[in-house]
Amino acid sequence: MSKATPLRELSPGSAWNEAVRRALVISIAGFFVPNLLANFGAIPQLHQSFQFMPGICGVAGVFSASIALFLGYFHHKLIQGAAAAIACLSLPYFSTWFWFRVTNPSASAGLLQLFGPSVMVAIGTYVALLYWHASLSNFTINILVAQVVTDDYGEPKARSEKVAYWVFMVIGAVAAATLLFLGVVGRGR
Repeated sequence: MSKATPLRELSPGSAWNEAVRRALVISIAGFFVPNLLANFGAIPQLHQSFQFMPGICGVAGVFSASIALFLGYFHHKLIQGAAAAIACLSLPYFSTWFWFRVTNPSASAGLLQLFGPSVMVAIGTYVALLYWHASLSNFTINILVAQVVTDDYGEPKARSEKVAYWVFMVIGAVAAATLLFLGVVGRGR
């Protein structure tokens, strides 16, 4: 089994990919914690018909905030990383709240109308964090993107690692397809 390299010792491209990998795992909590807080009244619901909306905003915010914190740690810019994380964490919720106040979606609103603000903010913060990382690394964006795309740190190398990777990919795909199927079947009732 290979030993992981500390984040600060990685190249900028590998550090970006590692920050995104870690942020994906942390963002799972970003769905459940805001939904629990909203269901117990600690934070307000954005819309009474859509009880899952704080979780969607939480996933987008926690994902971007985690990347900001990891990049701040990587570049020894913890204060900048914390400031960026606060902005990244709050922007999806506030943009969705503002969008709901302006458009007042009905109970039958489509996914684009519901998720649009959070998705747009998540994409915007992702690109902004990528540019921030490139400027702190003294790279152009093209050089950093080339490093990110060609990076193979964290990829499975041994045969057993590759087999385990694909087994879990198949299990995840089957679970996602099952949940999607159950959701479609449940809507018909």
